[in-house]
Amino acid sequence: MKLVRLAELPPLPDAPGVYLWRRGEEVLYVGKAKNLRARVRSYFHAEGKAARIAEEATALDFIATRDEVEALLLEANLIKAHRPPYNVLLKDDKHYPFLKLTHEPFPTLLVVRRVEADGAKYYGPFPEASTLRRIKTLIDRLFPLRKNSGYPMKRKRYPCLNYSMGRCLAPCVGLADPVAYGEVVRQVEAVLEGKVDGLLRELEAKMREAAKRLEFERAAELRDQMEALKAFFSTAQQAFDPELGDLDFLGLAQAGPLAVVQLYQVRSGRILGRISRVVEKEETSPEEILWAFLRDHYLEASPLPPLILLPFPLEDLEGLEELLRRRAGRKVELRVPQRGEKARLLELAERNARLALETELKLRERRGDHPALKALQELLGLPTRPYRLEGYDVSHLQGQARVFSLAVFEGGRPKRAEYRRMRLKAGNDDYAAMEEGVFRRYTGSLKDLPLPDLLLIDGGLGQVRAAEKALKRAGLRLPLVGLAKKEEVLITPEGREIRLPLTHPALRLLIHLRDEAHQNGLRYHQKRRSQELFQVLAGIPGIGEARRRLLLERYGGLKALREAPLEELARLPGMNRKAAEALKRALAGKIAP
Repeated sequence: MKLVRLAELPPLPDAPGVYLWRRGEEVLYVGKAKNLRARVRSYFHAEGKAARIAEEATALDFIATRDEVEALLLEANLIKAHRPPYNVLLKDDKHYPFLKLTHEPFPTLLVVRRVEADGAKYYGPFPEASTLRRIKTLIDRLFPLRKNSGYPMKRKRYPCLNYSMGRCLAPCVGLADPVAYGEVVRQVEAVLEGKVDGLLRELEAKMREAAKRLEFERAAELRDQMEALKAFFSTAQQAFDPELGDLDFLGLAQAGPLAVVQLYQVRSGRILGRISRVVEKEETSPEEILWAFLRDHYLEASPLPPLILLPFPLEDLEGLEELLRRRAGRKVELRVPQRGEKARLLELAERNARLALETELKLRERRGDHPALKALQELLGLPTRPYRLEGYDVSHLQGQARVFSLAVFEGGRPKRAEYRRMRLKAGNDDYAAMEEGVFRRYTGSLKDLPLPDLLLIDGGLGQVRAAEKALKRAGLRLPLVGLAKKEEVLITPEGREIRLPLTHPALRLLIHLRDEAHQNGLRYHQKRRSQELFQVLAGIPGIGEARRRLLLERYGGLKALREAPLEELARLPGMNRKAAEALKRALAGKIAP
């Protein structure tokens, strides 16, 4: 392939925009620039990674934009779409949950994984699901927002139990006063934004007014509400300094290709929480890592503070500040403090980032980097060492009930909490079934799972190309490889076969992943067989619960039970000949699935 030369560059404007270095069809790097012409030409006079990108590229595309804000948004979208090997990818931060206050006449509070442009208010992301659950439970208990009428709200004939308990104003049956409901929504927003002090003063004033009017029951409710809020925020926050106001501050520590970024959120002087991200990327500067974190986090985070403290200066922050100003509807300042309390906050963040990095390094030393991951990178020519692997298998129950099963490995170890499976609509076509399963993985209910660094397909070239076709339909380009069962041969989408000894660490890891995916689907079929057998046994006289459990554990499915000899059934513990004969008579007309 012909490489790009400085003299052969297309005419580039002296304007802001986004540029894409390509190698054939692959996007190597996506960047943004105030001045496209100057930025792209600088690659031919640079050293290190920038010089290597220019040397490897065979083509350059660019898109001029109206301003830097538009370039920043376009850059983020293109990085997510193409996942270029030379960009810093913070894949997992988009999958933390948010709290969503819906945009309706009578809003409700939902837990969601994606931020959409639907007019709703989003709060998050929450790096710890336990914190999110505690906040939502507190709001559900203290503030009578609607809870059981769906989104959008559906009309009901009768109010639910929450109305009787005083935890809902029942707008779904027309009982809620819009003004009173709006006041509840405003209070919930104050809690979610960390503006608790003002809310507590307001509640205290209302409590005193209620007491003056001799409404002691209402005054007691307000007192309990105040005490619950104080108790929650006194234990949830780690520090309190009202002069700090609302701000975020960040720390970063790096050792070779490994880095940790930590962000602390301060609201009304309280540290609400911390988001920590581990990044592993060869030849990446702290400035690149911090910029990628700021771009990816603040394009979705809400609400935005008026001040963000950075550990060191970055170039071209004007575009990001303008974008944050437009999102927040007010000025958002990015600053590097040199002294005072705010500088000490950065020291705190840096120290904790350094401790987190040391902990991560010790953990990796203790468990050892899985040798198969580095071997996979070299075998398949991957740009980075794969960390998250997903294995896909399609199985069926004697030609019926096809199931797509997914197993996940991270760092070479199973992550069973993220194993999934789904029933397929495809008939007896194995290739169509694989294509359907992979497409639904990335466009259906599982689309919010983190993207893998490598896909393993259980099957040969046909299944691999069916999976590749599904990825293209979903608008994704992800590395994938097949594993043929008989000879345990790796097969690439191009049809290349890679034969390895069974002792090779990469092959052993992929076999383990393939078997986990297969077992995940097999467990579904076993469960289905057990359910079917239980239904059959439930109608047989003399076969009670204990005997049903015994037969389920012993035979597992209807076919195996029908083939069992009468004498064998009669000798089972808890069984006798009379029960065995009744069982055989009942099963005589059954057809095994």
